[in-house]
Amino acid sequence: MFKFVKVSAILLAGLLFAGTVSAQTKVAVVNIQAAIMSTEKATSKINALKTSSEYSQLQNSAESIRAEVQKMAEDAQKNGVTWSEEKKAEQQRKINFKRSDFETTVKKLRAMEGQAVQDLQKDLLPKAKAALEEVIKEQKLDLVLDASAAVYAGKTANLTEELVKRLNAAK
Repeated sequence: MFKFVKVSAILLAGLLFAGTVSAQTKVAVVNIQAAIMSTEKATSKINALKTSSEYSQLQNSAESIRAEVQKMAEDAQKNGVTWSEEKKAEQQRKINFKRSDFETTVKKLRAMEGQAVQDLQKDLLPKAKAALEEVIKEQKLDLVLDASAAVYAGKTANLTEELVKRLNAAK
Protein backbone atom coordinates (compact mmCIF):
# COMPACT_ATOMS: atom_id res chain seq x y z
CA MET A 1 0.00 0.00 0.00
CA PHE A 2 2.80 2.41 0.95
CA LYS A 3 4.62 1.59 -2.29
CA PHE A 4 1.47 2.40 -4.28
CA VAL A 5 1.09 5.75 -2.51
CA LYS A 6 4.77 6.54 -3.07
CA VAL A 7 4.56 5.65 -6.78
CA SER A 8 1.35 7.68 -7.12
CA ALA A 9 2.98 10.69 -5.49
CA ILE A 10 6.00 10.43 -7.81
CA LEU A 11 3.76 10.11 -10.87
CA LEU A 12 1.66 13.05 -9.74
CA ALA A 13 4.75 15.17 -9.15
CA GLY A 14 6.05 14.16 -12.57
CA LEU A 15 2.74 15.00 -14.18
CA LEU A 16 2.65 18.39 -12.50
CA PHE A 17 6.28 19.09 -13.47
CA ALA A 18 5.70 17.98 -17.05
CA GLY A 19 2.63 20.19 -17.17
CA THR A 20 4.60 23.27 -16.16
CA VAL A 21 7.17 22.58 -18.85
CA SER A 22 4.78 22.07 -21.77
CA ALA A 23 1.52 23.69 -20.71
CA GLN A 24 -0.32 24.66 -17.58
CA THR A 25 -1.98 21.62 -15.98
CA LYS A 26 -5.37 22.45 -14.52
CA VAL A 27 -5.89 20.62 -11.25
CA ALA A 28 -8.85 20.72 -8.88
CA VAL A 29 -10.16 18.85 -5.86
CA VAL A 30 -13.64 17.72 -4.88
CA ASN A 31 -15.28 15.99 -1.94
CA ILE A 32 -18.21 14.17 -3.51
CA GLN A 33 -19.55 12.79 -0.21
CA ALA A 34 -19.55 16.23 1.41
CA ALA A 35 -21.24 17.67 -1.68
CA ILE A 36 -24.00 15.05 -1.55
CA MET A 37 -24.57 15.55 2.17
CA SER A 38 -24.68 19.35 1.72
CA THR A 39 -27.50 19.29 -0.79
CA GLU A 40 -30.99 20.50 0.03
CA LYS A 41 -32.31 16.98 -0.56
CA ALA A 42 -29.88 15.49 1.99
CA THR A 43 -30.62 18.17 4.57
CA SER A 44 -34.35 17.61 4.09
CA LYS A 45 -34.05 13.81 4.37
CA ILE A 46 -31.87 13.97 7.51
CA ASN A 47 -34.23 16.49 9.13
CA ALA A 48 -37.22 14.30 8.25
CA LEU A 49 -35.49 11.32 9.82
CA LYS A 50 -34.62 13.19 13.01
CA THR A 51 -38.18 14.44 13.41
CA SER A 52 -39.81 11.09 12.64
CA SER A 53 -41.71 9.46 15.48
CA GLU A 54 -39.63 6.27 15.46
CA TYR A 55 -36.33 8.17 15.60
CA SER A 56 -37.66 10.54 18.27
CA GLN A 57 -38.90 7.64 20.39
CA LEU A 58 -35.54 5.90 20.16
CA GLN A 59 -33.74 9.14 20.99
CA ASN A 60 -35.99 9.75 24.00
CA SER A 61 -35.51 6.16 25.10
CA ALA A 62 -31.73 6.49 24.88
CA GLU A 63 -31.79 9.69 26.91
CA SER A 64 -34.06 8.12 29.51
CA ILE A 65 -31.85 5.04 29.84
CA ARG A 66 -28.74 7.23 30.09
CA ALA A 67 -30.35 9.22 32.90
CA GLU A 68 -31.33 5.99 34.70
CA VAL A 69 -27.77 4.65 34.47
CA GLN A 70 -26.40 7.93 35.77
CA LYS A 71 -28.87 7.94 38.67
CA MET A 72 -28.09 4.31 39.52
CA ALA A 73 -24.34 5.01 39.43
CA GLU A 74 -24.74 8.07 41.66
CA ASP A 75 -26.87 6.04 44.08
CA ALA A 76 -24.26 3.29 44.18
CA GLN A 77 -21.48 5.80 44.79
CA LYS A 78 -23.40 7.59 47.53
CA ASN A 79 -24.92 4.58 49.32
CA GLY A 80 -22.61 1.78 48.24
CA VAL A 81 -20.54 1.99 51.40
CA THR A 82 -23.49 0.73 53.46
CA TRP A 83 -24.54 -2.02 51.01
CA SER A 84 -23.69 -5.68 51.33
CA GLU A 85 -21.53 -7.29 48.66
CA GLU A 86 -24.61 -8.97 47.20
CA LYS A 87 -26.45 -5.65 46.96
CA LYS A 88 -23.40 -4.03 45.29
CA ALA A 89 -23.15 -6.89 42.80
CA GLU A 90 -26.89 -6.71 42.04
CA GLN A 91 -26.68 -2.94 41.50
CA GLN A 92 -23.68 -3.37 39.20
CA ARG A 93 -25.57 -6.01 37.16
CA LYS A 94 -28.53 -3.65 36.82
CA ILE A 95 -26.23 -0.84 35.69
CA ASN A 96 -24.55 -3.14 33.16
CA PHE A 97 -27.93 -4.24 31.76
CA LYS A 98 -29.06 -0.63 31.43
CA ARG A 99 -25.79 0.33 29.72
CA SER A 100 -26.30 -2.54 27.30
CA ASP A 101 -29.84 -1.29 26.59
CA PHE A 102 -28.44 2.20 26.00
CA GLU A 103 -25.78 0.93 23.59
CA THR A 104 -28.37 -1.10 21.68
CA THR A 105 -30.66 1.91 21.37
CA VAL A 106 -27.80 4.11 20.16
CA LYS A 107 -26.82 1.44 17.61
CA LYS A 108 -30.40 1.49 16.29
CA LEU A 109 -30.25 5.28 15.95
CA ARG A 110 -26.91 5.08 14.10
CA ALA A 111 -28.29 2.35 11.85
CA MET A 112 -31.25 4.54 10.90
CA GLU A 113 -28.89 7.43 10.15
CA GLY A 114 -26.57 5.15 8.18
CA GLN A 115 -29.46 3.83 6.11
CA ALA A 116 -30.59 7.38 5.30
CA VAL A 117 -27.06 8.32 4.22
CA GLN A 118 -26.77 5.14 2.16
CA ASP A 119 -30.08 5.91 0.41
CA LEU A 120 -28.90 9.43 -0.35
CA GLN A 121 -25.59 8.16 -1.74
CA LYS A 122 -27.39 5.62 -3.91
CA ASP A 123 -29.74 8.27 -5.27
CA LEU A 124 -27.37 11.21 -5.67
CA LEU A 125 -23.99 9.64 -6.51
CA PRO A 126 -24.78 9.08 -10.22
CA LYS A 127 -26.11 12.65 -10.46
CA ALA A 128 -23.03 13.97 -8.67
CA LYS A 129 -20.70 12.12 -11.03
CA ALA A 130 -22.55 13.46 -14.06
CA ALA A 131 -22.48 17.01 -12.69
CA LEU A 132 -18.76 16.66 -11.93
CA GLU A 133 -18.11 15.51 -15.50
CA GLU A 134 -19.85 18.66 -16.75
CA VAL A 135 -17.71 20.88 -14.52
CA ILE A 136 -14.54 19.09 -15.65
CA LYS A 137 -15.43 19.66 -19.30
CA GLU A 138 -16.50 23.28 -18.77
CA GLN A 139 -13.36 24.20 -16.84
CA LYS A 140 -11.13 22.04 -19.08
CA LEU A 141 -9.53 20.35 -16.11
CA ASP A 142 -6.69 17.89 -16.56
CA LEU A 143 -6.75 16.31 -13.10
CA VAL A 144 -9.35 16.14 -10.33
CA LEU A 145 -8.38 14.66 -6.97
CA ASP A 146 -10.40 13.69 -3.94
CA ALA A 147 -10.12 16.62 -1.53
CA SER A 148 -8.88 14.31 1.23
CA ALA A 149 -5.81 13.51 -0.90
CA ALA A 150 -4.78 17.16 -1.19
CA VAL A 151 -2.57 18.84 1.36
CA TYR A 152 -3.77 22.24 0.21
CA ALA A 153 -6.29 23.48 -2.31
CA GLY A 154 -7.29 27.10 -2.77
CA LYS A 155 -10.96 28.03 -2.85
CA THR A 156 -10.98 28.27 -6.64
CA ALA A 157 -9.48 24.78 -6.96
CA ASN A 158 -12.18 23.16 -4.83
CA LEU A 159 -15.19 22.04 -6.88
CA THR A 160 -17.32 20.86 -3.95
CA GLU A 161 -19.45 24.02 -3.65
CA GLU A 162 -20.02 24.11 -7.40
CA LEU A 163 -21.11 20.48 -7.27
CA VAL A 164 -23.59 21.24 -4.45
CA LYS A 165 -25.07 24.10 -6.49
CA ARG A 166 -25.54 21.88 -9.52
CA LEU A 167 -27.08 19.05 -7.51
CA ASN A 168 -29.52 21.47 -5.87
CA ALA A 169 -30.44 22.93 -9.25
CA ALA A 170 -30.95 19.49 -10.81
CA LYS A 171 -33.42 18.24 -8.18
